[in-house]
Amino acid sequence: MNWQDIKTQYPNQFILLGNLVEKRLSESKTQILAGEILLVSDDAKAIREAYRKFKLAGQDVLFTLPSTPTELVVENIPMKGILL
Repeated sequence: MNWQDIKTQYPNQFILLGNLVEKRLSESKTQILAGEILLVSDDAKAIREAYRKFKLAGQDVLFTLPSTPTELVVENIPMKGILL
């Protein structure tokens, strides 16, 4: 389902998406164009738990916040520094 349609249908919800259709904007930025709705909830904890379960199963998933805009751009920022 198209991301803008998803956001219109569930405007103030946490949304867990799978099977993402992406458009590479740069080396570190990707625009999410569409995806499969796996879970919609008002509960942030429920979304985080479902996200963790899908990730542990090796699936590529993404969750969005109620404030996520209709143009969904994800930026991957590599960690820098020393972990002690």
